[in-house]
This record gives sequence, structure tokens and C-alpha cells, in this order.
Amino acid sequence: MDINFIDKMFKEYVNTFNMEDENIYLKYEHTFEVVKFSEEIARKLNLNEEEINLAKAIAYFHDIGRFEQVTLTNTFQDSVMDHADYGIDLLFNRGLIEKFNIDKKYYQVIYKAVKNHNKLEILDEIEKEEEVFVKLIRDADKVDIYRVRVKYMDNIFEGVPQDININDFFNHKLINLKNKKTKSDSLLCVMAFVYDFNFKETKEVLKETNYYQEFINSIKVEEEIKDIFDKAKKEVYKYLDIKEC
Repeated sequence: MDINFIDKMFKEYVNTFNMEDENIYLKYEHTFEVVKFSEEIARKLNLNEEEINLAKAIAYFHDIGRFEQVTLTNTFQDSVMDHADYGIDLLFNRGLIEKFNIDKKYYQVIYKAVKNHNKLEILDEIEKEEEVFVKLIRDADKVDIYRVRVKYMDNIFEGVPQDININDFFNHKLINLKNKKTKSDSLLCVMAFVYDFNFKETKEVLKETNYYQEFINSIKVEEEIKDIFDKAKKEVYKYLDIKEC
């Protein structure tokens, strides 16, 4: 697998979009960060070079549907247009993947990894040899989301979160955004991403970046619900075994 050629073709594809649009550039930048984290996690997992390149290729493809999503809908909301499903349509139904000169023996694992990377849980049956790649992209994607939240977004813990979301958070579960009603619900959801890490190596990579602490420290908290936020922060720091700062 020629990862340099994949890199070249990805850049050519994205440059057909408006790179002056901050949301397009955000996802362009995010993709390369996820490629980097995919490689770091893969190396910590002692994968071989071909497997590392496959993990990186999946990272290039994981958000390929975002660029048309932003262009067509001007939003990142998957309730409007599921970017993973749209990416699958682009790659496999419209044949975009053929431009990347990838052996077809890898198509199935790429399909499953891209399709499932943004879902609350893995929906497809996966073969044993596919499992590490399907789970790795879910982890690498989440690591960089914390950098993106700090650099591009206002993080405001505002409005009492729903009981169902608080309960899921303290039971170390992902939060279903269908239950979101307040900004606090949205941030609890992002804070809880770490509960879905599949590998201890991903925790190590996240801790090495300091992104999680930067994300937590960027959050502006409504005074009336500061106690809920402080308890949530304490819980997740304990889970990650990092010191509050």
C-alpha cells in the first residue's frame, strides 16, 4: 500500500473544495491529525508496517464525507447528513476509492471502519482480523476531537444536563446525542468519549498530548451547575489517571 500516493490523492480531492471555508479546513487539518494518532496507536500496539499503513489509509478516509456535508448543508450535524454513511457512498458506490490504488482485499475493512467510526456503537459484524482497525479509528478520531474543541469551538457548560446523561456519564457510558437538550449535555457527551477507548495505548497517547486537560480548562461553567461539572471532571480525571490542573 503506497501511503504517499494516498496522501497525494487525498490532498487533490480536498482541494476541489473551498479551502477558505474554516469548516472545510478544520476537517482537512483534523484528518492529518487523525492519521498521525492512528500511526502512534498502531505502533504502540506493535502492528507491522503494512497494518500501520492500513490504519493510516482508514484515517485518510474516515471523514471523507465531511467535505460535501459541509458544502451541501453548512453543518456538521449527522442528523441532517450522516458523514460516515455519505463517505461510504462516495468511496464505494461512486467509486472514489478506485483513485487511491488500494488492493481490493482491503476494501471490506475500510468500509466497516469508515462506516462505524462515528456511531454510538459498532453496528456491523466484524471479523477478528478487522477488529483492531475498526476500533483504532474510533479511538484516534476521538483523541483529536479534544484539540478541535479547544481550537475551533466555544465550550460552555450551560443548562442542567438530563438525568439520563448524568447517569450514563457516571456509569462510564457514551452519551446518546438524541438525549441532548442543553449545552451541558453536549459537553458531557464529549467528555465521555474517553469511556469508549478500546485500547489502553489510546489513553497513553491522549495523556501525552495534554489535549484533554486543555479541553477541560477551556470550558466556561454556569455557576448554578458548577457542582455537576466539578464532579464529572473529577470522575473522568480519575478514570484517565491524570492530575487536575
